[in-house]
Amino acid sequence: MQRYRKIFSMFHTLYRLTTSFNRFDTFLVGVARLYEHSFGAEAVVLVCKWFPYSKFMRIKLKNKQITTKKGGISILTKIERSILEEDREIILNNRLIFPFIFSETIGGVYIKRRKAHFSDVEKKWFIAFSEQVSVAIKVIELFIEENRMVLNYIKSFSGFLAEYVPTSSIHYKGMVKLIRVLGKELGLSQKEIRSLEYATLLHDAGKVELPETLLRKQTPLTEDEVKVIRKHPLKGVQLIKDLGALKPVIPIILHHHERYDGKGYPSRLKKQQIPMGSRILAVMDAFDAMFFGRPYKEKMSLDDIERELRKQKGEQFDPKVVDKFLRILRKNSIRKHLNSLE
Repeated sequence: MQRYRKIFSMFHTLYRLTTSFNRFDTFLVGVARLYEHSFGAEAVVLVCKWFPYSKFMRIKLKNKQITTKKGGISILTKIERSILEEDREIILNNRLIFPFIFSETIGGVYIKRRKAHFSDVEKKWFIAFSEQVSVAIKVIELFIEENRMVLNYIKSFSGFLAEYVPTSSIHYKGMVKLIRVLGKELGLSQKEIRSLEYATLLHDAGKVELPETLLRKQTPLTEDEVKVIRKHPLKGVQLIKDLGALKPVIPIILHHHERYDGKGYPSRLKKQQIPMGSRILAVMDAFDAMFFGRPYKEKMSLDDIERELRKQKGEQFDPKVVDKFLRILRKNSIRKHLNSLE
């Protein structure tokens, strides 16, 4: 019974490594340690094609030490190259070799012991587990490819948006550092910060559905025109709703014009009802407009911006987000970064 519990635990850990994937190399290191721990291996070598590049990644675990290499086929030993070429497992008493295959060979694993031999059960267990690793690697490859496509879509669309509606474009290259630092200060995960970055690029995407003459109007808007403008968050969501990778971005975009006091749009949400990403984006969007200026509004000094953000605490903006943002705004590294943008 204990043996089966160990097997179930191993497959569960692989599942968790796959679903919590953040970086490909850390995933492979986790898998190598799993082989070492589960099979009592003295050495583990894991080789895999390095997505999205046409190179290889080699993970070697020996005496509890991890070595990682990335590069062309020259980083592989003769044995490792043969594993990829022959497409077959090699099951010996103290060595187990298995190629990771999913329509094609995408990598392989080699584990060994010096003293104790692998039992028949362990050999079968090794093959079954390695087959699941092959599936996991393929899933991650597809995930990486989807994210590359989405990122290219975002960059292309945000570039078009910047041309169509210049006043709607946040200066992303200059602001991304602030977004990442603020997200970390507020306890966001890497995935949440990435979603916030995507939302920053696409927050006003819905404006492409609005009349250009209205977007470029320099005089005050009429009540009817304001109603039209306020439809852009929902229109933006409609543009990206079918892209699965952008699903976490949808609530951020939809609610980035809500106000902390409940007087915003489109849903008049207030306080913690508003998604955290939207509360952060509201502050970042306002800072961008004040710091860089707009065709109809001169840029402001950092001192004036700080006074304006404090004035709107608890009304337009989340007080916690404002306080955290003003704290990082005083850091020397951030000041130097902002000075370089000016």
